[in-house]
Amino acid sequence: MIEIEYKPGSIVPEHRVVIVGEQREIESGNNKRVPFKFTVINETSEDIKGSVNFGLDIKETKNEIEWFIGVVQKRPKASSILPGSEDYLTLDYKVPKGSKEVYEMYVETPKGGEIGDSATLFVKDDSGKYPTFTIKLKQSIIIIKTTIGQEIRIARDIGMKAQSENADYIYSVLVPPDLKGYVFVETLYPDRTMALLRNVRGARNMISGDVDIKEIEIYLTSKPATESLEVGNLVQIIDGPFKNEVARITHIDQARDEITLELQNAVIPIPLTVKADSVRVLDKEVK
Repeated sequence: MIEIEYKPGSIVPEHRVVIVGEQREIESGNNKRVPFKFTVINETSEDIKGSVNFGLDIKETKNEIEWFIGVVQKRPKASSILPGSEDYLTLDYKVPKGSKEVYEMYVETPKGGEIGDSATLFVKDDSGKYPTFTIKLKQSIIIIKTTIGQEIRIARDIGMKAQSENADYIYSVLVPPDLKGYVFVETLYPDRTMALLRNVRGARNMISGDVDIKEIEIYLTSKPATESLEVGNLVQIIDGPFKNEVARITHIDQARDEITLELQNAVIPIPLTVKADSVRVLDKEVK
């Protein structure tokens, strides 16, 4: 949560608005709320009241899409802000002497922004204009709930649907091997993506909230095929001239990601070296 402290009447104007913490630039997807707290501090011996304006310096590719600024509590309201406009959200405050008031606020990103579009929130009062933090748009990773057991087929259908509809805002689809009933979709426009998936059989609904890339890094890192194999495993060869032959693993070379096999139906046992991903395990029991 970004926190902004505001001290009306400060002698040093450039110090009137203070960002708590060091987070001055954050990334967000389209159609998301970025919350922040705005605190008005009264360090005088009298009650004070006044108002401040919140605006956005917007940099967009299309230069025509509106963002929003809103306040959640007190008297909830929101204002739309277009690139290059002089529109503001005005916050009226009244703070007793020696105390402070905290306002829960947010910036809502547009629905149709492009990657790299940005907006800098600023506070404006009679003494000047003070930039605070910047929001930069990026793609989102959303979770689609699916029919259990049909994840791969549904992921394929999503890809085919995106291709046939020229939906270039969908970048990738991921099926986690150990997470049943869910598919991850990387997209610039979550709302458009869900509209596109209405006719994809088995794609049910979108789980609320975004996924951080760090949460799925485990699925994005390739592992050597030898990690799941042991000497003595009975396997079937699925590629190459010995395809469909049954063999037993006699040696594993992890550095080369290769295994040595002994064909089970051969009259004379002859060592056969193949890539570790060219077999599937039939029996993990080591003999």
